[in-house]
Amino acid sequence: MTDFTNSSTTTFSNETLLEVLQNTQEATAIYTNENLFIRFANNAMLNIWGKERTIVGKNLEDALPEIVGQPFINILKNVWRTGVSYYASDTAAELIVNGERQTFYFDFEYRAMLDENQKTYCIIHTSRDVSQRRASLILIGEKEEEEQAINEEMAATVEELLSTNEELNKSMVLLADSREHIRTIIEQAPVGICVLEGDDLVIDIANKVILNIWGRKESEVIGKPHELARPELKGQPVNKWLRDVYETGIAKVNNVFRVMLYQENGLREAFVNSIYQPIKSSSGQITGVLVILEEITNQIHASRAHEKDQLMLAMAIDAGELGTFFYEPENNLFSGNDLLKSWFGLSSDDKLDLGIALSAIHEEDRELVSKSISEALMQESGGRYAIDYRIRANPDAEFRTVQAIGRTTFDTNGKALSLNGTVRDITEQKKDEQRKDDFISMVSHELKTPLTSLNAYIQLLQRTAIKQKDKDLEGVLQKALKQIRSMTSMINGFLNVSRLESGKMSIDATTFDVKGLFDELESELSATIHTHHLEFITADDVYLNADRDKIAQVVQNLVGNAVKYSPMSSTITIGYAVKDDKVVFSVEDKGMGIAEEDQEHIFERYYRVKNQQMGSIAGFGIGLYLCKEIIERHGGNIWLNSEWNTGTTFYFQLSLVK
Repeated sequence: MTDFTNSSTTTFSNETLLEVLQNTQEATAIYTNENLFIRFANNAMLNIWGKERTIVGKNLEDALPEIVGQPFINILKNVWRTGVSYYASDTAAELIVNGERQTFYFDFEYRAMLDENQKTYCIIHTSRDVSQRRASLILIGEKEEEEQAINEEMAATVEELLSTNEELNKSMVLLADSREHIRTIIEQAPVGICVLEGDDLVIDIANKVILNIWGRKESEVIGKPHELARPELKGQPVNKWLRDVYETGIAKVNNVFRVMLYQENGLREAFVNSIYQPIKSSSGQITGVLVILEEITNQIHASRAHEKDQLMLAMAIDAGELGTFFYEPENNLFSGNDLLKSWFGLSSDDKLDLGIALSAIHEEDRELVSKSISEALMQESGGRYAIDYRIRANPDAEFRTVQAIGRTTFDTNGKALSLNGTVRDITEQKKDEQRKDDFISMVSHELKTPLTSLNAYIQLLQRTAIKQKDKDLEGVLQKALKQIRSMTSMINGFLNVSRLESGKMSIDATTFDVKGLFDELESELSATIHTHHLEFITADDVYLNADRDKIAQVVQNLVGNAVKYSPMSSTITIGYAVKDDKVVFSVEDKGMGIAEEDQEHIFERYYRVKNQQMGSIAGFGIGLYLCKEIIERHGGNIWLNSEWNTGTTFYFQLSLVK
């Protein structure tokens, strides 16, 4: 192998090529024996390692002791022994950077360079830090910090390619190899590189990467002037830039440059980062131009799509007057948009942390919010976060009620990575609900007295009709009494909600037999419901310590709902069963079912399913809300399973007497 290093006629020296590699944006290191002697490491690799240039000339284990125990040393030694290159992506590595042990993720390659005897004479290590890319795949892309990071990454010029010649010259001594050796390295470099020689800028070297970008074969361009080899560039500024670099000796750097490139059926639009670097002889004479090219077309297209999505999302958030938040539990980072900050009394430039956010929450709600966040960060919760609470910007401000909804993102091991969501001001909505509650409570109280009197009068008329054996009048009065009972039940429901909201609803717990309660319910409900078939399923004697009347009210409400929303003459099954130390009640119907989007809200106060198939079914949306509150005040929980056009089963669960 011929050594061109000391030839006075060399026009493209090892030093020049190493200078280019030293400053390339792609992190590169070269190891030259089985002990992984660091013969060369460019600035990008030193930045990744978090080390000074003094580590060049050391074995890898001595230079980076923190990687001992990690798999990289063994992999490298295996590559050296076998001559088989190794590539991996999204691989975690722990490095000490700025004195702190940190975890990064890399796409990297250990490429074995083989001599004519197929023995390894060096390993080229190229690496790309993809920690940000990996985080972007996991984290919601709404954060302004990520957008800035993406823009900075695409806008990164190749300033690193042109830095510190003195440091490069020191490391050049460590690589006094032949021109063919450097040519081989260029051939296998992960970025596009070509060498243009002489006044005509003849293409002397062009690696596979740059040929692929150009859309050309090696036989089409090698040995030809660049301008003739690539006629598709006519009318574009590339050839002028190359000529200017050759004539002035001033490098030209292009960041995110749009160019039309050759392809089989014509031209294609592409975006590249490029460097045109003058090649100088040892005497300082310009002998050619080195071209380094990186195509970023896919990244640009992805960025444009991302920016469009972000714009649409931002417009939706602004239109909906939503606050947005982002919480990383690992480092306790909490951030939000300007609207959310204003609710906490902060300006857009102020930093919002979790401590500030919690201190602004009403003291009665603070513990509940903390508990909800903790539950949302557990994978078994499904990562759902939904809560209403009160906040204020400062001690003199009025409290506003907000509704927070979010979702936690977990890694493959179930570890919470981030909790993202929105916050909506529902102060006026809450006030409207309170006004509605006050009005309903007042009207309900006012209606009870005339309804009681009306009920008495109708009963008196009914007794008269019975005495007079007026069957028609007796039937009409019986229907009137049924309607009065329905209205009384509805009014009592409103009053119960009012008592619940004011904290006046009490739980009068006693120990009772569940089977005895079900026997009474079967007798009562069978006597009043004739439109459906009721099937009661009971178990052995089971005892609960609870408010017997309110548990009966829950069952009655659920059965009443089943009657409303299931076909005439269909079967409604009411039962209970013991499971571990719990008793699980169920009410099953064969009705229309509840759509999935409604199931999350079905227990909310005044919520009613909006569906044309329901027709004009009466109700105000308080029955299920009341059931949920009663069961939760007993320390139990209530839920449902439903399939559209198949039926619905409501369940609630309470603890047995021990």
